[in-house]
Amino acid sequence: MAALLALRPVDPDARAMPWSQGLRSLSFRPAGAAEAPEAPHALGPALIFWADPDAAAVEPHAQMLRRSGFEVRRFDTLAELEAAMAAAQPSLVILDTAMPGEDALALCGRLSGEADTPVMLFSAAAETLDRVAGLESGADEYLHKAAHPLEVLARTRALLRRARRQVRTKSPGAWSLDMLTGLVTGPSGRCVRLSPSEATLLKLFSERPNEVLYRQELMALLHGEAAGGLTPRLVDTRVARLRKALDACDAGGDLIRTMRGGGYLFHAAVGG
Repeated sequence: MAALLALRPVDPDARAMPWSQGLRSLSFRPAGAAEAPEAPHALGPALIFWADPDAAAVEPHAQMLRRSGFEVRRFDTLAELEAAMAAAQPSLVILDTAMPGEDALALCGRLSGEADTPVMLFSAAAETLDRVAGLESGADEYLHKAAHPLEVLARTRALLRRARRQVRTKSPGAWSLDMLTGLVTGPSGRCVRLSPSEATLLKLFSERPNEVLYRQELMALLHGEAAGGLTPRLVDTRVARLRKALDACDAGGDLIRTMRGGGYLFHAAVGG
């Protein structure tokens, strides 16, 4: 069956993209899927972010994990954790459920809905209802603080094995962008033609994949010296339009992630 072309108004200049010199096309797929989907952190130790103000309680477990080849970073607050996640993607997040003045379960729910990173809750509360509330909030694992470091290690390894299996199961294919026409073709063969402004933004993201680009920086890259007289919120509108266009092509809009602090990240492996 011929590829389905999403019916969208076509800009008369769409067949002559201003940046089409050089490569005729580029391809992109979710980051980690192109070469080693089973090992997203194969180039280094698996990174664990642990939010718990009680350093003494965490340290025996962190030492065991480090001796087993993991990199562990501890944070005193959820705000510190979220700031770190805006700059790096961990393999696993561990949260204390009783963070002073902060709602760890709410953050757990957000992470479950927005990211593929597994979450383990580490709590002093051992009642059945506490465990149920934690798991229902979106956690992938719930451990009592009395657990032995060896059990924490075993549970960590099990979570990461499960995450790797899920990545392999998804096995996402690649999208391609024809740089002469602005035509994007998804893994299923479905196509959508981008407007010149959408295609320019996609090319910009493809040149700096897996890098957080903030609004002001995007404005400068898109508009040059004229950016000073424009509101950075224009970037949000352009990104929303690009996401909507890519969503019509095998949900490709999910590759563009909104990051804390007003930035965007193109979570993709890009090739020519």
